Amino acid sequence: MAKTWVHNFGKNVSFKPAIFAEPKNDHEVIELLRQHRGQPVRVMGSRHAWSDAIKTGGVLISTKHLTQIELKPDRQSVCVGAGCKLKHLLKFLKKQGLTLPSVGLIDEQTIAGATATGTHGSGKHSLSHYIRRVRLAHYDKTTKEPVFSELDSGADLRAARCSLGLLGVIVEIEIEVRSAYRIEEHTKRHPSVASVLELEKQYPLQQFFLMPWSWEFYGQHRRETSANSSRLAFLYRTYWLFGIDWLLHLVIILLAGFFYIPRFIRIFYQQVLPKTIIENWLVTDDSHTILTMDHDRFRHIEIELFVNRSNLEAALNHARATIISFGDRSKARTTPASLTKDDCQTDYQQHYYHHYPICVRRIRTDDTLLSMTSPADLNSAEDWYSISFISYQSLHQRSGFFEFANALAISMQENFNARCHWGKFNPLPPSANQNLYPHLKEFREIAKRYDPESRFANDWLKESMLDIPPSAS
Repeated sequence: MAKTWVHNFGKNVSFKPAIFAEPKNDHEVIELLRQHRGQPVRVMGSRHAWSDAIKTGGVLISTKHLTQIELKPDRQSVCVGAGCKLKHLLKFLKKQGLTLPSVGLIDEQTIAGATATGTHGSGKHSLSHYIRRVRLAHYDKTTKEPVFSELDSGADLRAARCSLGLLGVIVEIEIEVRSAYRIEEHTKRHPSVASVLELEKQYPLQQFFLMPWSWEFYGQHRRETSANSSRLAFLYRTYWLFGIDWLLHLVIILLAGFFYIPRFIRIFYQQVLPKTIIENWLVTDDSHTILTMDHDRFRHIEIELFVNRSNLEAALNHARATIISFGDRSKARTTPASLTKDDCQTDYQQHYYHHYPICVRRIRTDDTLLSMTSPADLNSAEDWYSISFISYQSLHQRSGFFEFANALAISMQENFNARCHWGKFNPLPPSANQNLYPHLKEFREIAKRYDPESRFANDWLKESMLDIPPSAS
């Protein structure tokens, strides 16, 4: 059936597909591809992304009905329908005494959407890395007919693990599982990034935050433990749910919108917020509870940049300088010391005062061709760190954020080879995106075999990944 308009979670992406379909099973997917042969096709998950990846003027397929779950007899992996949400999969696995080996902050995503864009947590690989098999609907290179293929080894599997939907319609994924486990967590203030990283061996699952305008670091120090859940774990969960996920975000939304006054934001981060963070409260709870948040309850927009460990401290200093520069309301703004004149304009057109903690997470290198942490060589690769910049301003206030994100992405790419998350706001030009991925040529060759006419690519992906002019068929 036809659809009027489709909007993503952040409302920064809106488009009108010619056909919107919700197949009930694998065979209906094949029939859709047969009926609409020759038209562009994209797949929609939970729409919790800020990039242009799902945009199409052709056929848009929702996988919401493909939600089957089957645990393999050896209990080492699980087969999951592409449209199954992570929260439902985790609930199923919990009943079996199992869980996923990696969990992102948000569990509202579908399994196919999360893996196709390289969703990750902190201290482990992305979810994509753990995929063992992908069942794919695509067009046969010779007959041009829609067929199913099972990708379970070699370069084809590495391409399918994080494919951005460029190989075809993923209908099922087999992914590794592991025994359920608990995590010990406490929060501590730090004066520098070096101070946080010193604790990384002790707390390999930690993530940390750089607070704007106070420029202090807060580490959420986490490690796996065999201890039982804390007696006061429920109180800790309540503190996080109502104090952080709800109250903190409501305050930030007010500061970012109605009370958008730089002095108020500075006071909040320098004097108010530090008094509300409880340090050294040691709590043990199940991994899913500790590792996920509910900050997706409020509409926002996000850009997330990935740098190697050797570039992390310099990249954070660069980000701080850029934030300060954009927050300067004076007419003659000066270029941050870490930027050259060519990196950013010295006189930005828009003012933007950053108002949300900057989240930093470590991700191990992925055995993929296209995820943000895919390396040139698995044996000699550094760990990666993601740096997230989030804005809770309303739709009509975002022009400053977009210019800030554009300047930051380009300058970070030029100075530190930073990659943009495929599922977040990604303003890098096609040439920049292409130069960042050493296995892109191999990925293109594989994509050509499964999608010889590039029917599963939209204009943005054609330019960014396939080096095809967007007007080409």
